[in-house]
Amino acid sequence: MMGLAECHLSVAMTHHGQAPAATAFAVAAAGRLASGLAAAGPDGLAVLGTLYLKAAMAQAGAARCAPDIRAATAVPVHLDQADDYAAELGDDDGAPAPFGARRWTSFGATNVGLYRVAASVQLSEGEDAVTVAAEIRAAARTALPRERRAHHLVDLARAYQQVGRRETAVDTLLEAEREAKEEVLCRPRAKQLVDDLRILGVDGAERRLQALATRCGLAE
Repeated sequence: MMGLAECHLSVAMTHHGQAPAATAFAVAAAGRLASGLAAAGPDGLAVLGTLYLKAAMAQAGAARCAPDIRAATAVPVHLDQADDYAAELGDDDGAPAPFGARRWTSFGATNVGLYRVAASVQLSEGEDAVTVAAEIRAAARTALPRERRAHHLVDLARAYQQVGRRETAVDTLLEAEREAKEEVLCRPRAKQLVDDLRILGVDGAERRLQALATRCGLAE
């Protein structure tokens, strides 16, 4: 379906250090394809919403390096647009759709919530991330694929670290490891968080953290 290639290209641009261009590309693609995708029904709405999610994450990445605070204020604008498309789709239990673009994108209200958490963490707005995470329905989280749950838990652990709840951050990382250990033991972002927590100190969770660091292959 049209739009999916644009989603993937936006992500690739972000990963290659072109976050501002990735944002502009995703937003332009959404505007250009809006009428055709909207006419395509739920699958089209899922692609449109996903384009705005990719724009939000790219914008959050760009804002981390931008001296202008206005760069960060655009992030919730893109997320709100995605939320509007999720509302048009209706009920969302967190589980992937059985087929079509909704399955490929996993788009829906739950996924928008996950992206809000991730974007808030990117912007070092840990308190907002924790608040949004608490609003995601438990049943919807449970219905997510294990790898997606673990990915979200790593985001949430970083949010807890940002707000000074470092023991909770360790426990959240351990929960992520139980869900899908490769998302913690093999991902640079998770390893970096483990290292950061070791430097900051975690009081009563030191033993659990050091054991996790060993499993991650991090030197003492």
